[in-house]
Amino acid sequence: MDTKIVKKKSKLKFVIIIIVLMLAILFFGWYFLNQKKTYNVKSEDITIDEVTKGKFEDMLMVTAQTQSLNSSLVNVVEGGAVKEIFAEDGQMLAKGQPIARVYNPNTEFNYLNQETGIMQQISQMRNSMLELKNQEFNQDKELLQSQNDYNTALQTFNLQKRLYDAEIGKKTDYDVALQNLNYQKQRKSIVEKGASNEKASRNSQMAAISSSISQMEKSLNILRLNKNNFLIMSPASGRLSSFTISLGQNLTTGESIGKIDLMGGYKLVAKVDEYYINKLTTGIKGTLDNNGKEYEVIITKILPEVKDGQFSVELNFIDSKITTLKIGMTFGVKLKLSADTQSMMIPKGNFYKDTNGKWIFVVKGNKAEKRNISLGRENPLYYEVVSGLKQGESIITSDYSELKKYEMLDIQK
Repeated sequence: MDTKIVKKKSKLKFVIIIIVLMLAILFFGWYFLNQKKTYNVKSEDITIDEVTKGKFEDMLMVTAQTQSLNSSLVNVVEGGAVKEIFAEDGQMLAKGQPIARVYNPNTEFNYLNQETGIMQQISQMRNSMLELKNQEFNQDKELLQSQNDYNTALQTFNLQKRLYDAEIGKKTDYDVALQNLNYQKQRKSIVEKGASNEKASRNSQMAAISSSISQMEKSLNILRLNKNNFLIMSPASGRLSSFTISLGQNLTTGESIGKIDLMGGYKLVAKVDEYYINKLTTGIKGTLDNNGKEYEVIITKILPEVKDGQFSVELNFIDSKITTLKIGMTFGVKLKLSADTQSMMIPKGNFYKDTNGKWIFVVKGNKAEKRNISLGRENPLYYEVVSGLKQGESIITSDYSELKKYEMLDIQK
């Protein structure tokens, strides 16, 4: 009996020990799982800034370059290899002044064939016109002859009639004269009717041929003018720019090989990070400084095509213009996106590229703890704090590439 009691007590003790061990394991597991990961950093390896409150300028700084306010593209009308170059980049040109000449033997051969074909058609039409005029001439001769024959027959009849009435002439001569008069009268009538009908038809044909010849001559003139398309000329008066072609270079029809700056004023063109594509609109104003004087500008056009992470905007001067401008000059332009506000702010830093503004390390003494935050607008110097931070708190704004997987930092001096 005693032996059984001892065995039972031993077994109970063993179970209690196992339970205690399991509870200890669970406790330490829970403790380590909830223990925040800590990383040691040196104070000289990080940048600590303070959360401040003050006037937040919602603005953007961009670099803008001057361009001509208006320009005209120099396009290739007829493609080919560059045979001659008559102008150079930056040269002032008059409208119609030659810039370059291209050569395309196939196109030139086609022009010659077309020119020959049109000239042959014109020649054939002119021959047809000549034939119609000859017909008109012959018909006029026939009309004249029929009129003359009728007049002669009428004179003969009148003479025979007087002789017959005076009982001097013969009856047979009178009858013959009357018969011939009636014949010539009918003949004259038939010739006149035929001439009238043929004249109307002939006039219609001649008008159609004349119209065709006129059209053919216009086509011939256009074709001959098109041969001048091998000569690339200035479309307007101004300064030639962006012109970099070389002898022998193959140019395609419609290709732009430069532009003519019309010198009627200047505009600014700036490349802007695609982040701001939905933040910028036409009408936003800005300022630039030139030799200590401030000038106002305004966004007039936004080109939404994004290339290499950037899009373009065009700006014009609002009131006064800088008289010393030259194409290609660059200026720093400050764009005002909205009115200034009193806001909580933190300085910009490399931390943003690793956190995307969702969290930050907040410093307390020699410790820094990860905290979720929300950032709003930004300008070249500051981020606006929406929530998660208080004025006067210290935060780490330097690079987080080695810190982002930790919850806590020990800052060692």
